[in-house]
Amino acid sequence: MAARVRQCGARSRGGASGYLERLVREDQLREGVDAMARWYAQHPGYAEDAEAERAAAADELGESA
Repeated sequence: MAARVRQCGARSRGGASGYLERLVREDQLREGVDAMARWYAQHPGYAEDAEAERAAAADELGESA
Protein backbone atom coordinates (compact mmCIF):
# COMPACT_ATOMS: atom_id res chain seq x y z
CA MET A 1 0.00 0.00 0.00
CA ALA A 2 2.84 2.42 0.80
CA ALA A 3 4.23 1.88 -2.70
CA ARG A 4 0.85 2.81 -4.19
CA VAL A 5 0.73 6.01 -2.09
CA ARG A 6 4.24 6.95 -3.25
CA GLN A 7 3.33 6.19 -6.87
CA CYS A 8 0.14 8.27 -6.79
CA GLY A 9 1.81 10.96 -4.72
CA ALA A 10 4.55 11.32 -7.32
CA ARG A 11 1.89 12.29 -9.88
CA SER A 12 -0.21 14.42 -7.53
CA ARG A 13 0.01 18.02 -6.47
CA GLY A 14 1.38 18.12 -2.93
CA GLY A 15 3.11 14.76 -3.16
CA ALA A 16 2.14 11.80 -1.02
CA SER A 17 0.82 13.94 1.83
CA GLY A 18 -1.37 15.94 -0.56
CA TYR A 19 -2.64 12.72 -2.11
CA LEU A 20 -3.52 11.27 1.30
CA GLU A 21 -5.16 14.53 2.36
CA ARG A 22 -7.41 14.43 -0.71
CA LEU A 23 -8.33 10.81 -0.02
CA VAL A 24 -9.28 11.63 3.58
CA ARG A 25 -11.28 14.68 2.47
CA GLU A 26 -13.15 12.58 -0.12
CA ASP A 27 -13.91 9.97 2.57
CA GLN A 28 -15.23 12.66 4.90
CA LEU A 29 -17.45 14.07 2.17
CA ARG A 30 -18.77 10.61 1.29
CA GLU A 31 -19.52 9.88 4.95
CA GLY A 32 -21.31 13.22 5.32
CA VAL A 33 -23.46 12.60 2.25
CA ASP A 34 -24.30 9.10 3.50
CA ALA A 35 -25.28 10.50 6.91
CA MET A 36 -27.53 13.12 5.30
CA ALA A 37 -29.17 10.47 3.11
CA ARG A 38 -29.87 8.34 6.18
CA TRP A 39 -31.31 11.34 8.06
CA TYR A 40 -33.61 12.33 5.18
CA ALA A 41 -34.71 8.69 4.82
CA GLN A 42 -35.67 8.70 8.52
CA HIS A 43 -37.50 12.06 8.14
CA PRO A 44 -39.33 11.68 4.80
CA GLY A 45 -41.65 14.68 5.18
CA TYR A 46 -39.02 17.17 6.34
CA ALA A 47 -38.40 18.93 3.02
CA GLU A 48 -42.11 19.28 2.26
CA ASP A 49 -42.87 20.55 5.78
CA ALA A 50 -40.03 23.07 5.62
CA GLU A 51 -41.23 24.35 2.24
CA ALA A 52 -44.81 24.66 3.54
CA GLU A 53 -43.57 26.66 6.54
CA ARG A 54 -41.47 28.91 4.30
CA ALA A 55 -44.42 29.54 1.96
CA ALA A 56 -46.74 30.30 4.91
CA ALA A 57 -44.25 32.78 6.37
CA ALA A 58 -43.80 34.46 2.99
CA ASP A 59 -47.58 34.69 2.63
CA GLU A 60 -47.90 36.28 6.08
CA LEU A 61 -45.31 38.85 5.10
CA GLY A 62 -47.05 39.50 1.79
CA GLU A 63 -44.12 38.23 -0.20
CA SER A 64 -44.40 36.02 -3.23
CA ALA A 65 -43.59 32.37 -2.55
